[in-house]
Amino acid sequence: MKNGAFFALLSVLSLLLAPASLAAARGASPHKASDQCYTRQDLSARAPGFLAKVYVKDGDLVKAGDILAEMDHRLLSAAVKEAEAGVAAAKAQLSLAEDAHNRLEKMAGSVSAQELFGAKVKVEQARAQLAQAQAVRVKAGIQLSDAFIKAKVDGRVSGLPRVKDLFVQAGRPLGHIEAALTNCSASVSN
Repeated sequence: MKNGAFFALLSVLSLLLAPASLAAARGASPHKASDQCYTRQDLSARAPGFLAKVYVKDGDLVKAGDILAEMDHRLLSAAVKEAEAGVAAAKAQLSLAEDAHNRLEKMAGSVSAQELFGAKVKVEQARAQLAQAQAVRVKAGIQLSDAFIKAKVDGRVSGLPRVKDLFVQAGRPLGHIEAALTNCSASVSN
């Protein structure tokens, strides 16, 4: 076969096989090969950043929940600490506002209704600030947990880069885990 015909045949084959390889790469559904049924989890970071550590190499068997790699999370860890300090400060402000309101309530006959109402508004503002600080803390915690790439299935790792300080885009596949399914007939229709 001449080179031109060979490359034309390769081009046609790649066009025919491309949809199947794309479906497998997405990990969208299990597939069956030689009486074995497999599923595939694409490994990707949930947030952009630099790859700090990779704990596995190609061919390693992993369990669901295992941490496979982590992004540089120094700034995210600092954001969690900052958010925790914000919650502590908001709690202190709420305590002060409640104390001032309670003292004014005890002196109800000697303070105006406007002063009492103002103290009550400050308590409500302090509660709102506390709720906001708590939400910031939750958000920072989620962002920190997103810095860890974890296995969602038991299986064998492949394709995960082992390059420290590699910049990783969010959602872009870095590798995958292939896992044999125990109940193949229920997962795949022939």
